[in-house]
Amino acid sequence: MYSFISIDKITVNASCMTKLKKLCDLYMQHKFNLLGSGFVKPDYDLCAKGLHGKRYQSRSMKRYGRTAAKKMQRQYGDLSGYQPINWFVDYKSGFFFERGSYNSAAKCNAVISEREAVDIKCPWELGRFYHLVQMAVFAAADKGYRKDIVREFKNELCDFIEMNPVGRTVQWSAVMDSSIRTVNLLVAHDILKQLDETGCLDPDFETRFETLIRASLTYIMDGLERGRNGMNSNHYLSNLAGIIFASAYLETDEWNDACLVFGVQEMIREVGKQFHEEGGHFEGSTSYHRLSGEFVLYATALVYGTLQTGRKKAYQSYKRMGINGLKYLALQKYDVKTDRFFPQWYLDRVYNMAVFTGTILKDNHEIVQVGDNDSGRLLKLTPMGEGEIDKVIDHRTFLSAVSGLISNSEFGQIVNEIPLESSIVSSLAKKKFEAHKYDARVNQIGSPEDIVYPYKKETVLYIDKCETAGSLSEGIRIYYYEKFGLLVVKGERIFLCMVIDTAENTNLLGHTHNDKLSIEVLVDGSYITRDPGGYIYTPFPFIRDRFRSVKAHNTIHVSDVEQNVFSGTFGMKKRAKARLISAGKEGIVGRACYAGIEHVRQIELQPHKIVVKDYANMPFTVSFRNKIYSTGYGQLCKEEKTL
Repeated sequence: MYSFISIDKITVNASCMTKLKKLCDLYMQHKFNLLGSGFVKPDYDLCAKGLHGKRYQSRSMKRYGRTAAKKMQRQYGDLSGYQPINWFVDYKSGFFFERGSYNSAAKCNAVISEREAVDIKCPWELGRFYHLVQMAVFAAADKGYRKDIVREFKNELCDFIEMNPVGRTVQWSAVMDSSIRTVNLLVAHDILKQLDETGCLDPDFETRFETLIRASLTYIMDGLERGRNGMNSNHYLSNLAGIIFASAYLETDEWNDACLVFGVQEMIREVGKQFHEEGGHFEGSTSYHRLSGEFVLYATALVYGTLQTGRKKAYQSYKRMGINGLKYLALQKYDVKTDRFFPQWYLDRVYNMAVFTGTILKDNHEIVQVGDNDSGRLLKLTPMGEGEIDKVIDHRTFLSAVSGLISNSEFGQIVNEIPLESSIVSSLAKKKFEAHKYDARVNQIGSPEDIVYPYKKETVLYIDKCETAGSLSEGIRIYYYEKFGLLVVKGERIFLCMVIDTAENTNLLGHTHNDKLSIEVLVDGSYITRDPGGYIYTPFPFIRDRFRSVKAHNTIHVSDVEQNVFSGTFGMKKRAKARLISAGKEGIVGRACYAGIEHVRQIELQPHKIVVKDYANMPFTVSFRNKIYSTGYGQLCKEEKTL
């Protein structure tokens, strides 16, 4: 297999090393903090805490544990005290996904719909192997841990392979998660293989590992998560990242080469379709924007790495190998004759993914939460936050990563603070490129209109208690992402954003919320209003609907009428339309219409006061601040103070 990462170029600062050491000590004990669980040991003796009072117990778990231990002992002999990991348990509710029973999305959906509190994302999250990459990075920086971490990597992989035959367990029921797992295993293996001074990763293991990667590539290619009518989502991007990584790392042959070209071809196509020119992702979620951006960025960096090897020939001459949709060479959008390879617009869009993230990043290093947040990542490298709580909504790592590919990136200070991601991307790509920035900054948009609706409510959202405080309008900059549907106001004292609506009026609303004209406001670093986040998906559908409802957001509501109509756990029938009427340093005006309801919101930005005026054609209720909110999947927080 190929190697692309130069371990001597991996940069880890002291702060990151301290955090990684703490995490690695826990990982070696098989303790993981996943999806808001706190550090839990998912073994076959697990006694789950339960989720919102609901807990399951399974008699099958210990039987599987004995089977796993026997298999490992029989196959690999002395395991140095290794205890098998339970790959099949929802470590929150305790539900056990038995082998063979939950090996497809359809079977998993059936059990989820019948049982409260069961979360399929829990075993999937464990099976993504995020922790192995962090362990590998720490081993590269600390020689004292290398031997133990290399052995742990081998043992966990052997455990996973023995207990999870391809297509027969819950770990193979989602192509997206298999794609993410493939990337994490390859990156971890690339680093640890270079650190294996004792030959622990012997030829037998290498054969088993390569077989797993080949099987994963076939599994992904056979199960591509294409959407209807050519409208794909972040799932398809994950598939493409998995394909590019698997086919790039495997030795060249006609099939691998064809898969690699297919992955590159489709990635170019999807970036053009899924990401707006302004940088935002079309699904309308700021958290899924980062996830989708990581799929694109790391895969792109690796493609540049392949151009430095013999794999470059694959892009110039390949056989289509019966792959549905693989184009002839003359129709490809890449150019092997230039160092840039990818179209310039493509690199521009990659850069503007980061610029968009930088715009929605507040001074407290948290992004604006718009839409769902499932804490999804392609790679988790630098640990963000302190203690057991992973600061999921700190997206500075993405800015660092993009800076590893784009030479004129404006995020140099962030790279200084968080260098790891940038160094990994630079190591993969071996080169950097310039890109053009999309300038979303505006001075004035439109002009206020006469408001004639009969129902009105005025709310003094904030007023300075100190008369000597500086003006709220000081240093104000306004950014408008029309296609994403977001207005952002940033000043020396204030951060304000308003959700508008996507310009393309897409019906792909799986990760959007009923949040039109909802606002999030910080003054002097303190929240005045905040978005509720997403919290959880399938365990409790009514809780999911509560967090994505109009009542959960800082906008008006008329009785129980929703802006868009819920259609299943991940569906929403669009009927709401919203637009920005005007925006300037003095204030913002937006309009929303749905189900016969017409709403106009006017926000006045006075020197020492923020006033919200709501107008509607029907009686309404409006409230601000969320006493309960989520900052990541499975993380539930309570407001510390009230307005």
